[in-house]
Amino acid sequence: MLAALEELKRAKIPFWYEGVSALDQYYKVANRPFIYVLVEGSLVDLAKVLPGLRFPGREHIDAEFQPSSEEVVYFRCRETQGRGWTPSPLFSLLYEPVLGKFLDPLGIYGTLRKKRVYQSELGTLLGYEAALLIARYGFQMEPTGQEPAIEAVPLDVQTQRDLLALVLTGKHTAPGLQFLFHAGYFHRYWPELEGLKDVSHSKEYHPEGGVWDHTTETFTYRKNQDLSISLALLLHDVGKLHAQTLEGRKFDKHAEIGTRIASQFLHRLGFAEPLVTKVLFLVRNHMMPGALKTLPIYRVEKVLESEWFPELLEVYRCDLSSTFRGPGGYYEACKIYRAFLRNKKNPFRTVEGKKIQRIREPFILHTRRG
Repeated sequence: MLAALEELKRAKIPFWYEGVSALDQYYKVANRPFIYVLVEGSLVDLAKVLPGLRFPGREHIDAEFQPSSEEVVYFRCRETQGRGWTPSPLFSLLYEPVLGKFLDPLGIYGTLRKKRVYQSELGTLLGYEAALLIARYGFQMEPTGQEPAIEAVPLDVQTQRDLLALVLTGKHTAPGLQFLFHAGYFHRYWPELEGLKDVSHSKEYHPEGGVWDHTTETFTYRKNQDLSISLALLLHDVGKLHAQTLEGRKFDKHAEIGTRIASQFLHRLGFAEPLVTKVLFLVRNHMMPGALKTLPIYRVEKVLESEWFPELLEVYRCDLSSTFRGPGGYYEACKIYRAFLRNKKNPFRTVEGKKIQRIREPFILHTRRG
């Protein structure tokens, strides 16, 4: 349990996981990057227990506590429940972490077990809620000719960020992103990415489809749902929309262009600066592992020395695998990286692995006089 919630427990303030966080517990999905908590108490009670508590003034969040750049606890006080925000029935589940028990006030267990939403349930289900059910828990939306509606009141920037992060850290990110795209969320909130649907790829190198299809395909090869890696996969080819063809290169300098676009996008949505810095490193260098076999090590030494290079290799593996070319280039890059680490520690070799020739001092024979 998070330290913040341990403090509530010690202060004997009752609390429950709600909404997405309760569903995460039900489906045994990691609670990240946000925890949504309903408390039996007031904001004054929370402030006494949690120094550093913030009050964002958002419609459905009364307070927030951020112990790290990739972890936030959102609090809602029961006294405000039902005012300004009412979740759809499928998000009414509560989880009591101290006792390890679920509360189902609206009787939704049957639908949760089936993981299917039918026409009778679509009327109260908003589009972003449907996307969360798809991306995090693998729900199926039965085709009925009626789609969950995009909300009439636009989502604020913080909610856009949270929605995107929750979808990206789900186990079924690709269909979740596709749902959001077709429901109009990219057009309405993330126009920097909407144009990727119109950028075509060479079928010789990308038989999986255009840039958007390739981007969503990369998520099917992730080994975990790390937020920084997931954001990098979403943004790694965003520069192709504005790149030019030069000397046979169809998307010349798209990594550099994409880094600028990604920076604007991440800052606009308010992602934490340490996370932004890491994601931009991954986007800027996402093609470099594939070139290691031809580049001299001294030119890429700083990138290889980065603590984020293992994550860069993972981005490259997902990127390469989605082209159906297989992970051969990834394994070759890993081999070069391991050799670099060994040579870096070896005082008798350069980072390229060449032996260092040491100059021996001349031997001088000293004789005693006298």
